[in-house]
Amino acid sequence: MGFLGPLAGGIYLPALPVLEEEFAVSGTAINATVSVFMAFCAVSPLVFSMFADWKGRRPLYIVSMTIYLASNILMAALPANFGALVFLRMVQAFGCSSAISLGAGTIADTTEPARRGFYMSIFLLGPNLGPTLGPVLGGVITGQASWRWTFGVLAIAVGITLLATILALPETLRCRVGNARMYAERGLIQFPPRLVSQLAPESERGPPPPKPSLRALWQLAWYPPISISSVYTAILFANYFSMAVDLPIVLTNQYQWSVTAVGGGYLALGIAIITGSLLAGRFSDWRRGRTAKKAADGYVAPEGRLVDQVWGAIVCAAGSIMYGWVVGNNIHPAAAIAATFLTGLGMSSVLVVTFAFLTECVPQAAAGAMAIENMLRNPAAAIAAVVAPALVPRMGTGWYFTGFALLDIVTFGSGALGK
Repeated sequence: MGFLGPLAGGIYLPALPVLEEEFAVSGTAINATVSVFMAFCAVSPLVFSMFADWKGRRPLYIVSMTIYLASNILMAALPANFGALVFLRMVQAFGCSSAISLGAGTIADTTEPARRGFYMSIFLLGPNLGPTLGPVLGGVITGQASWRWTFGVLAIAVGITLLATILALPETLRCRVGNARMYAERGLIQFPPRLVSQLAPESERGPPPPKPSLRALWQLAWYPPISISSVYTAILFANYFSMAVDLPIVLTNQYQWSVTAVGGGYLALGIAIITGSLLAGRFSDWRRGRTAKKAADGYVAPEGRLVDQVWGAIVCAAGSIMYGWVVGNNIHPAAAIAATFLTGLGMSSVLVVTFAFLTECVPQAAAGAMAIENMLRNPAAAIAAVVAPALVPRMGTGWYFTGFALLDIVTFGSGALGK
């Protein structure tokens, strides 16, 4: 589920030049469909998270995935109409965007803080690989079949996952099911399936969370550790997404790659994200454990994890600068792909540490904290997708990505001082 949500953003990118011709619109208009998708991905999790931390994860998984499935079927089947495409991309984003906040909430429900970094790194392989491997799949599907089949493949995958969720995914929210002892007494299959889980005895339930409200979300958003971490990761992700949007244009126009080959150009990013996620999660847990052994009471503040962002920030900035000047000087595409590897490695490591920190910082509102982080990260990426095609020709690729790298370092330094 964590993979299929973000996959909708990445699988679409190699088809952008094809869609521009199919719908007879400008490149700016087609890029706007990316921005609209990212904008709705930013806001929608706030709606789902308010109820996920109160009424449970399971019903929100089922409802959101049903919306996601319906939008994919319609985009695969309806006649080519640009207005319909924009609208259905909004609906698609609304349905698929809950995966990260709900998934992080599930991880917080089921894992102890000492190993949270490792389990979060495993979970984040899906959300991070979705936008990266999506273009690989999208390039193959668009090149060998048609752009409509990108949505057809998504519909098939989401339908299978939705069925598995209905039948096999139990509720994990502790204020409803406690330690989930009731599920240990049943088989793997939840039959007959229920949208809302059965409540555990009151003596076994965890402490109740505050009832959902906009005021509670507002207070959560202005909690300094959450707001500072979210702003920094938003800038970092915007840098990464600028590169992800620029890469197919560069590989197609500058290096004369085919649509299928352009999709393959994202493989280095996928490998980097797997490596960065797993290394950062393991390292953060190891360092947290070492700190706990030195502490008299064994307590480690959640903020202790944030130190582990440093190396990721440096690597991401280095990759951004390298990409800008390699592409700007028309150096061999292998160097550009290597630069995307560094950027993906650094970005994914920072995200893993940030997400582990957020779920430890406010365990009773883990989905809400993730939704707030998502609310800043996705609009930043949406703005980057629109701004990059306009600024790169004026500034030059080298200076554009160097500027982004400097912004990464400045915001990280400011955040470190604030924390």
